[in-house]
Amino acid sequence: MTARQSGPTKRRRRLGQLLRTLRDERSVSVEAVMERLHCSDATVSRFETGKSLIKHSDLEVLLDFLSADDDTRRQAFEMWADASQIGRQPEYLNALPRKFRAYVRLEAEASRGLFLQPLLVPGLLQTEDYARAIHTADKFVPRDGIEKSVAARVSRQRVLTGPDPLQVHAVVDEAVIRRVIGGTAVMRKQLERLLELGGQPNVTIQVLPFGVGAIGTMSGPVTILEFPDPEDPPNVYLEHPAGGEWVEAPSAVADFISVFDGAASVALSASESTDLISAAIADLGSK
Repeated sequence: MTARQSGPTKRRRRLGQLLRTLRDERSVSVEAVMERLHCSDATVSRFETGKSLIKHSDLEVLLDFLSADDDTRRQAFEMWADASQIGRQPEYLNALPRKFRAYVRLEAEASRGLFLQPLLVPGLLQTEDYARAIHTADKFVPRDGIEKSVAARVSRQRVLTGPDPLQVHAVVDEAVIRRVIGGTAVMRKQLERLLELGGQPNVTIQVLPFGVGAIGTMSGPVTILEFPDPEDPPNVYLEHPAGGEWVEAPSAVADFISVFDGAASVALSASESTDLISAAIADLGSK
């Protein structure tokens, strides 16, 4: 499988880190950059954090101002050219909470996603009707925004297919496959969808049976995104009703990866999980 190229958000972030490091090395203040580029402090912050891409003309001026050497200039211009390429733009982005939009952008750029989910089927694995039932029950989703939110979730699932699909490893609690969401018909189709996706070579689904007891974290879902470029460290996203939070500190990320690995080690194997999901479908048939 061909490795994914790092996406535009990560590319901008690397360029911004280079410019911030260079500015710090030259002991140049943000105010001095603002004055030289005739811009605001918010603009400087945005291109240094990778939230926006600095204009090429401003990049030239800034590199001169910071007395960048030839190697740094070449690296910066290569990064700018790379970051200016248009990557996959997730559809229905405006239908999502502001904080979650950043997650969706990075999800589209990731090479691998690890999902530890104690409550619901992970969004990338949900059927449209299951997603609709979830959003309908969610009081944080405006009533007039339910269909857009569902469409956004379905649109995200395109990363699972194609010549370079996202590698997914999902570990879900047994409660996820036992709790009937949207009624038996909706839940049956959702479980059948899990069986279908689990048959794809890029998707691994494991179930944590009730018998394993407590695991490393039971406070909510954990998502770990890994990226194709080794210079881009994994990021952890913790979703909650108010939006979600990023965890980027290396030690904390390592802790969450350890928690995921620990959960995966005590979960049923992929084949055993398939059997349990099939049994859950059979149980629905008797109701």
